[in-house]
Amino acid sequence: MRIELGCFTRPWGTFTQAEALAGVAAAGFRVVGVTNLKDGPPFTADSTEEEIAGLKSRVEGHGLEPRVLFGNPDVSREPGEAVARFRREIERAAWLGVGHIVVMGTEDEGRHEAWFRAMEECLDFAGEQGVMLVLKPHGGLSALGEDLLRAADRLSHPNFGICYDPGNIYYYTGQRAEEDLPKVADRVRAMCIKDERGGRHGEVEITPGTGVVDFERIFSILDGAGFSGPCWVECVGGKSLDEVNAEAKKAFEFVTEVAGRV
Repeated sequence: MRIELGCFTRPWGTFTQAEALAGVAAAGFRVVGVTNLKDGPPFTADSTEEEIAGLKSRVEGHGLEPRVLFGNPDVSREPGEAVARFRREIERAAWLGVGHIVVMGTEDEGRHEAWFRAMEECLDFAGEQGVMLVLKPHGGLSALGEDLLRAADRLSHPNFGICYDPGNIYYYTGQRAEEDLPKVADRVRAMCIKDERGGRHGEVEITPGTGVVDFERIFSILDGAGFSGPCWVECVGGKSLDEVNAEAKKAFEFVTEVAGRV
Protein backbone atom coordinates (compact mmCIF):
# COMPACT_ATOMS: atom_id res chain seq x y z
CA MET A 1 0.00 0.00 0.00
CA ARG A 2 1.36 3.40 -0.97
CA ILE A 3 0.93 6.28 1.48
CA GLU A 4 2.61 9.64 1.99
CA LEU A 5 3.54 9.53 5.66
CA GLY A 6 3.87 12.72 7.68
CA CYS A 7 3.67 13.90 11.27
CA PHE A 8 2.09 16.84 13.08
CA THR A 9 4.12 18.72 15.66
CA ARG A 10 1.28 18.31 18.19
CA PRO A 11 3.21 15.79 20.38
CA TRP A 12 5.86 18.50 20.99
CA GLY A 13 3.26 21.00 22.24
CA THR A 14 5.24 21.90 25.37
CA PHE A 15 8.47 22.39 23.43
CA THR A 16 9.74 24.96 20.94
CA GLN A 17 9.22 24.94 17.21
CA ALA A 18 12.90 24.21 16.62
CA GLU A 19 12.77 21.21 18.98
CA ALA A 20 9.58 19.93 17.36
CA LEU A 21 10.88 20.19 13.80
CA ALA A 22 14.14 18.51 14.80
CA GLY A 23 12.19 15.69 16.45
CA VAL A 24 9.94 15.11 13.44
CA ALA A 25 12.93 14.97 11.10
CA ALA A 26 14.97 12.71 13.37
CA ALA A 27 12.08 10.25 13.58
CA GLY A 28 12.27 9.73 9.82
CA PHE A 29 9.37 11.83 8.57
CA ARG A 30 9.78 14.22 5.66
CA VAL A 31 6.30 15.76 5.71
CA VAL A 32 5.21 17.90 8.66
CA GLY A 33 2.09 19.65 9.87
CA VAL A 34 2.97 22.59 12.11
CA THR A 35 0.71 23.23 15.11
CA ASN A 36 0.64 25.48 18.19
CA LEU A 37 3.78 25.01 20.28
CA LYS A 38 5.49 26.51 23.34
CA ASP A 39 6.56 29.56 21.35
CA GLY A 40 3.10 30.17 19.90
CA PRO A 41 1.04 29.33 16.81
CA PRO A 42 2.88 28.80 13.50
CA PHE A 43 0.81 31.53 11.94
CA THR A 44 -2.60 33.17 12.06
CA ALA A 45 -4.98 34.79 9.62
CA ASP A 46 -3.06 38.01 10.27
CA SER A 47 0.46 36.68 9.61
CA THR A 48 2.42 38.61 7.00
CA GLU A 49 3.98 37.17 3.88
CA GLU A 50 7.41 37.74 5.46
CA GLU A 51 6.43 35.77 8.58
CA ILE A 52 5.17 32.89 6.47
CA ALA A 53 8.37 32.92 4.42
CA GLY A 54 10.38 32.72 7.66
CA LEU A 55 8.34 29.75 8.87
CA LYS A 56 8.78 27.98 5.54
CA SER A 57 12.52 28.54 5.69
CA ARG A 58 12.74 27.10 9.22
CA VAL A 59 10.72 24.02 8.26
CA GLU A 60 12.72 23.37 5.11
CA GLY A 61 15.94 23.93 7.06
CA HIS A 62 15.15 20.66 8.86
CA GLY A 63 14.69 18.83 5.57
CA LEU A 64 10.89 18.85 5.97
CA GLU A 65 8.01 19.80 3.70
CA PRO A 66 5.06 21.71 5.26
CA ARG A 67 2.17 19.92 3.56
CA VAL A 68 -0.71 20.02 6.07
CA LEU A 69 -2.27 22.21 8.76
CA PHE A 70 -5.23 22.15 11.12
CA GLY A 71 -7.80 24.90 10.57
CA ASN A 72 -11.51 25.61 10.85
CA PRO A 73 -13.98 28.42 10.21
CA ASP A 74 -14.51 30.13 13.58
CA VAL A 75 -18.32 30.18 13.59
CA SER A 76 -18.40 31.86 17.00
CA ARG A 77 -17.66 35.01 15.01
CA GLU A 78 -20.06 36.99 12.82
CA PRO A 79 -20.56 35.04 9.54
CA GLY A 80 -18.78 37.50 7.27
CA GLU A 81 -15.81 37.74 9.61
CA ALA A 82 -15.60 33.94 10.01
CA VAL A 83 -15.42 33.50 6.24
CA ALA A 84 -12.94 36.34 5.72
CA ARG A 85 -10.56 35.06 8.41
CA PHE A 86 -10.69 31.47 7.20
CA ARG A 87 -9.98 32.60 3.64
CA ARG A 88 -6.93 34.46 4.93
CA GLU A 89 -5.79 31.30 6.71
CA ILE A 90 -6.19 29.35 3.46
CA GLU A 91 -4.23 32.00 1.57
CA ARG A 92 -1.38 31.89 4.09
CA ALA A 93 -1.39 28.08 4.01
CA ALA A 94 -0.90 28.30 0.25
CA TRP A 95 2.03 30.72 0.76
CA LEU A 96 3.57 28.08 3.02
CA GLY A 97 3.14 25.38 0.37
CA VAL A 98 0.43 23.45 2.24
CA GLY A 99 -1.83 21.23 0.15
CA HIS A 100 -4.33 20.14 2.85
CA ILE A 101 -6.10 21.83 5.73
CA VAL A 102 -7.76 19.43 8.16
CA VAL A 103 -11.05 20.91 9.42
CA MET A 104 -13.03 19.67 12.41
CA GLY A 105 -16.58 20.91 12.03
CA THR A 106 -18.24 21.90 15.31
CA GLU A 107 -19.74 20.06 18.27
CA ASP A 108 -22.19 22.94 18.87
CA GLU A 109 -25.42 21.75 17.26
CA GLY A 110 -26.69 25.31 17.12
CA ARG A 111 -23.78 26.27 14.86
CA HIS A 112 -23.78 23.32 12.45
CA GLU A 113 -25.57 25.29 9.75
CA ALA A 114 -23.25 28.27 10.19
CA TRP A 115 -20.23 25.99 9.74
CA PHE A 116 -21.63 24.49 6.54
CA ARG A 117 -22.42 27.93 5.13
CA ALA A 118 -18.92 29.19 5.93
CA MET A 119 -17.35 26.16 4.26
CA GLU A 120 -19.53 26.62 1.18
CA GLU A 121 -18.22 30.17 0.88
CA CYS A 122 -14.59 29.07 1.17
CA LEU A 123 -14.34 26.01 -1.09
CA ASP A 124 -14.00 27.82 -4.41
CA PHE A 125 -11.34 30.07 -2.88
CA ALA A 126 -9.50 27.03 -1.50
CA GLY A 127 -9.54 25.53 -4.98
CA GLU A 128 -8.06 28.70 -6.47
CA GLN A 129 -5.29 28.52 -3.86
CA GLY A 130 -4.60 24.83 -4.50
CA VAL A 131 -5.56 23.79 -0.96
CA MET A 132 -7.88 20.86 -0.23
CA LEU A 133 -10.12 21.05 2.86
CA VAL A 134 -10.59 17.65 4.51
CA LEU A 135 -13.02 16.97 7.38
CA LYS A 136 -12.00 14.61 10.19
CA PRO A 137 -14.17 12.89 12.81
CA HIS A 138 -14.33 15.23 15.79
CA GLY A 139 -17.70 14.70 17.44
CA GLY A 140 -20.69 16.91 16.69
CA LEU A 141 -21.44 17.15 12.98
CA SER A 142 -18.53 14.80 12.14
CA ALA A 143 -18.84 12.10 14.80
CA LEU A 144 -19.12 8.97 12.63
CA GLY A 145 -18.81 7.75 9.06
CA GLU A 146 -22.42 8.54 8.20
CA ASP A 147 -21.92 12.12 9.43
CA LEU A 148 -18.82 12.48 7.27
CA LEU A 149 -20.78 11.17 4.28
CA ARG A 150 -23.58 13.67 4.85
CA ALA A 151 -21.03 16.47 4.97
CA ALA A 152 -19.31 15.22 1.82
CA ASP A 153 -22.63 15.03 -0.01
CA ARG A 154 -23.63 18.52 1.05
CA LEU A 155 -20.20 20.04 0.40
CA SER A 156 -19.85 18.31 -2.96
CA HIS A 157 -16.75 20.04 -4.33
CA PRO A 158 -13.42 18.94 -5.89
CA ASN A 159 -11.59 20.65 -3.01
CA PHE A 160 -13.45 18.94 -0.19
CA GLY A 161 -12.75 15.46 1.12
CA ILE A 162 -12.81 13.19 4.17
CA CYS A 163 -9.85 12.72 6.50
CA TYR A 164 -10.45 9.60 8.56
CA ASP A 165 -9.24 9.47 12.18
CA PRO A 166 -9.81 6.05 13.79
CA GLY A 167 -8.72 7.20 17.25
CA ASN A 168 -11.33 9.94 17.27
CA ILE A 169 -14.10 7.47 16.39
CA TYR A 170 -13.29 5.60 19.61
CA TYR A 171 -12.70 8.78 21.62
CA TYR A 172 -15.85 10.73 20.70
CA THR A 173 -18.36 7.89 20.24
CA GLY A 174 -16.98 4.73 21.87
CA GLN A 175 -17.70 2.85 18.64
CA ARG A 176 -15.23 0.69 16.73
CA ALA A 177 -13.46 2.50 13.91
CA GLU A 178 -12.87 -0.81 12.12
CA GLU A 179 -16.65 -1.25 11.82
CA ASP A 180 -17.34 2.40 11.00
CA LEU A 181 -14.71 2.92 8.29
CA PRO A 182 -16.28 0.67 5.60
CA LYS A 183 -19.25 3.07 5.41
CA VAL A 184 -16.99 5.84 4.15
CA ALA A 185 -13.76 4.19 2.95
CA ASP A 186 -14.28 4.93 -0.74
CA ARG A 187 -14.60 8.65 0.04
CA VAL A 188 -11.49 8.96 2.26
CA ARG A 189 -8.78 11.24 0.86
CA ALA A 190 -6.43 11.40 3.87
CA MET A 191 -6.00 9.97 7.36
CA CYS A 192 -4.92 11.24 10.76
CA ILE A 193 -3.14 8.34 12.45
CA LYS A 194 -4.23 8.32 16.08
CA ASP A 195 -4.67 5.48 18.56
CA GLU A 196 -6.92 5.44 21.65
CA ARG A 197 -7.48 3.53 24.84
CA GLY A 198 -9.85 3.79 27.76
CA GLY A 199 -13.16 3.91 25.88
CA ARG A 200 -15.19 7.02 25.12
CA HIS A 201 -13.28 10.16 26.15
CA GLY A 202 -10.32 7.98 27.03
CA GLU A 203 -6.71 8.69 26.10
CA VAL A 204 -5.30 9.63 22.68
CA GLU A 205 -1.88 11.03 23.60
CA ILE A 206 -0.37 7.62 22.98
CA THR A 207 1.81 6.10 20.29
CA PRO A 208 0.09 4.31 17.39
CA GLY A 209 0.13 0.58 17.99
CA THR A 210 -0.24 0.82 21.78
CA GLY A 211 -4.03 1.27 21.94
CA VAL A 212 -7.19 -0.40 20.66
CA VAL A 213 -7.09 0.62 16.99
CA ASP A 214 -6.36 -2.28 14.65
CA PHE A 215 -4.26 -0.33 12.16
CA GLU A 216 -3.58 -3.32 9.92
CA ARG A 217 -7.31 -3.76 9.45
CA ILE A 218 -7.78 -0.01 8.96
CA PHE A 219 -5.15 0.06 6.22
CA SER A 220 -6.58 -3.12 4.65
CA ILE A 221 -10.05 -1.55 4.44
CA LEU A 222 -8.62 1.61 2.86
CA ASP A 223 -6.50 -0.41 0.45
CA GLY A 224 -9.57 -2.38 -0.62
CA ALA A 225 -11.31 0.92 -1.37
CA GLY A 226 -8.41 2.05 -3.55
CA PHE A 227 -6.96 4.58 -1.13
CA SER A 228 -3.51 5.97 -1.84
CA GLY A 229 -2.73 9.27 -0.20
CA PRO A 230 -1.43 11.24 2.76
CA CYS A 231 -1.45 9.88 6.30
CA TRP A 232 -0.28 12.04 9.20
CA VAL A 233 0.67 10.84 12.68
CA GLU A 234 -1.10 13.20 15.09
CA CYS A 235 -0.26 11.90 18.56
CA VAL A 236 2.46 9.88 20.29
CA GLY A 237 3.25 9.14 23.92
CA GLY A 238 6.01 10.55 26.10
CA LYS A 239 6.48 13.55 28.38
CA SER A 240 10.11 14.64 28.17
CA LEU A 241 11.66 15.75 24.88
CA ASP A 242 13.74 12.58 24.65
CA GLU A 243 10.67 10.42 25.30
CA VAL A 244 8.55 12.18 22.67
CA ASN A 245 11.36 11.94 20.13
CA ALA A 246 11.76 8.21 20.83
CA GLU A 247 8.01 7.58 20.57
CA ALA A 248 7.82 9.51 17.28
CA LYS A 249 10.49 7.22 15.84
CA LYS A 250 8.52 4.18 17.02
CA ALA A 251 5.40 5.63 15.35
CA PHE A 252 7.24 6.11 12.07
CA GLU A 253 8.56 2.55 12.13
CA PHE A 254 5.20 1.07 13.18
CA VAL A 255 3.13 2.79 10.50
CA THR A 256 5.72 2.13 7.81
CA GLU A 257 5.74 -1.57 8.69
CA VAL A 258 1.96 -1.99 8.96
CA ALA A 259 1.18 -0.11 5.75
CA GLY A 260 3.96 -2.04 4.01
CA ARG A 261 2.32 -5.36 4.89
CA VAL A 262 -0.97 -4.38 3.25
